[in-house]
Amino acid sequence: MSYFLNTFRTPNPGKEAEVVEGVQKSMESLGVPGLVSVTISPPNAHLESTKVTAVVPIPDAKGVDALMDAIFGNNMAALKERSGLSELSRQENMSLSRVRASNINSDDISMEEFDPKYIMRRFFQPKMGKLQAFIDLMSDWMTDVNLKFAYSISTPVGGQITSVRITHLTESFALMQELHDKIISDNRLSEQQSLIERPGVHSLGRITYSKRP
Repeated sequence: MSYFLNTFRTPNPGKEAEVVEGVQKSMESLGVPGLVSVTISPPNAHLESTKVTAVVPIPDAKGVDALMDAIFGNNMAALKERSGLSELSRQENMSLSRVRASNINSDDISMEEFDPKYIMRRFFQPKMGKLQAFIDLMSDWMTDVNLKFAYSISTPVGGQITSVRITHLTESFALMQELHDKIISDNRLSEQQSLIERPGVHSLGRITYSKRP
């Protein structure tokens, strides 16, 4: 069972580029793989500020322990080293999630030849008792889409018990739009709607940094 750690930062006005650069350097100093992205179309653009999000993949529960030890061990030296980065942001947080399904590092897609530029995150809240049915439906659905893209389906360790995030990675905006059009025209959309509390929301980001495991 794999996991990933997200960090979220809202830069102070005019400090977006510095935060992006600082997050990248932070990941490099920790020696971890992952990617950094900047939101270019959030769910509520008129209410939300630009966010810089980092994703660190973690292979298993032991890997979670190792990463947490690296961040919080040694008298929290790693956090102290990043105090300057915190001063560039007016909000920051982290979130640990469990991967429930993915085609990353599978035979479906060769990550060595995949250079993602865009990331779409879709958030859903399945009805109580329908979480696994929703995950199974979406996993089968994503497998059937005949396009070059990476996806993961995950649930947060904290937050809503039935919350699900579906992440798509593509090499171009045009391909992301084609993927979106295929999804919303699929006849399984009505089955999806029957399993969730309300329509999902999505957020598009531009990937600025990527390092494979």
